[in-house]
Amino acid sequence: MKLLDDGALALLAERNADRLLPPDILDSDDGARPGTPLGGLPRAEPLHIEYSSTRVLTDALARLQRTHGVVKPDRSELAEAFKMLRNQVLQRMRADGHNLLAVTSPRRIEGKSLTAVNLALTIAADFDSAVLLVDADLGGGGLQKLFGLADLPGLGEHLAHGVPLPGLLVNPGVDRLVLLPAGLGSGLNSAELLASRAAQLLVQDLRQRYADRLIVVDLPAVLDTADAVAFLPHVQATLVVVEEHTSALADLERCRELLAPFHVIGTVLCPPSPRTHEARADTPGPLAGAQPHDPHEPKAADDPTVRWGKPPGLMQTLARTWRAWRAR
Repeated sequence: MKLLDDGALALLAERNADRLLPPDILDSDDGARPGTPLGGLPRAEPLHIEYSSTRVLTDALARLQRTHGVVKPDRSELAEAFKMLRNQVLQRMRADGHNLLAVTSPRRIEGKSLTAVNLALTIAADFDSAVLLVDADLGGGGLQKLFGLADLPGLGEHLAHGVPLPGLLVNPGVDRLVLLPAGLGSGLNSAELLASRAAQLLVQDLRQRYADRLIVVDLPAVLDTADAVAFLPHVQATLVVVEEHTSALADLERCRELLAPFHVIGTVLCPPSPRTHEARADTPGPLAGAQPHDPHEPKAADDPTVRWGKPPGLMQTLARTWRAWRAR
């Protein structure tokens, strides 16, 4: 059985879940100030959150947006693709009564953390939604690096030393988005920390304290360390990111076996980064297909692969070829 189905990602719920009304208070420190109804009818106005105890680091967004493949507040193909993914994820999570989603991949790839951050950015752009983005890659190199916040304490310090959570949260200059960094480094015993009772209690606290937000957790790759499988029992749903051309079929099968006990809502097929593509240009992975794809040739709607020749760059490739697929 393959990890990827032959159909497109079927994340739309059978019925449209009612959108959550803006809460009066999101937590004890950060209050929401929804717009005043006009003439007794609600109006479309973005949820506003005032941060009192959460640190606001507006320059983090500028650093993040210098990374190729990060969505901008525009109508580009990349932004629209992630808005479509956001809508499907929100509808399924709300229909299931879930608010905690993990993002992982079979092996370490750039597209995993990019998917997590882009999904969080587009959720934050939704008028009635807010998001808590958690960097659970305690070995480093994940979201904290993308935001340029490598010197900040975070999840590792909370789990290992009991540092209070409110002092670790950061708003990176994006309305309705809060980041919990990974921390200063707990890589040696990261799997034990993520499997600990402290991690379980943290997840319970986050789900209750931020019940009106979607919590997106960026986990390490499933097959590279024991970290992801250690933490997955705490989450409600998982999104798997697969890199085309470079993902080995054996890795996909092994990943599917390890994730079988957990609720996988779908997979996202992403292109390789330019570095990965150049390094493996002579040995394409099993998802590449036998022939380069002619960009002028129509592609079947149920084709489970997206093929190309040499990609022009990560941003263009993401915008043109990002696809989401259903897991078996």
